[in-house]
Amino acid sequence: MDRQSIISLSILGLVMVGILSYQIYTTFSSGTGNLEAGKHVSNELVCMVNDTYMGVAQIPVEVEGKTYYGCCKMCKAKLTDSVHYRWARDPLTGEEVDKSKAYIVLQSSHDIAIHYFKSEENYKAYANSK
Repeated sequence: MDRQSIISLSILGLVMVGILSYQIYTTFSSGTGNLEAGKHVSNELVCMVNDTYMGVAQIPVEVEGKTYYGCCKMCKAKLTDSVHYRWARDPLTGEEVDKSKAYIVLQSSHDIAIHYFKSEENYKAYANSK
């Protein structure tokens, strides 16, 4: 890889970090940053590629009649092109869960990471087991 390509990719990486940082900043500065472990969050507020609560509406991505959400064009392409990004594991049962149908909760009160559950009942059983 030549020097110009490395510089271009580095700049692109910095731009992506800037975009993600801005979205996180707007999430927490707009009053929607009320993080609470186990809090149910709407699918459209989650980047399903990064598995991250964003706190603001994300880009809807229609795939096979289901709606997934991504934070940028790159995430939109990943959701469209790869089934890997459309599925997660239920922390209680280990079953595969379609992210478009999942019951989504925040993992902790100090982080924007999330868990995908097959149902609210699975989440409640998981929460009671801790």
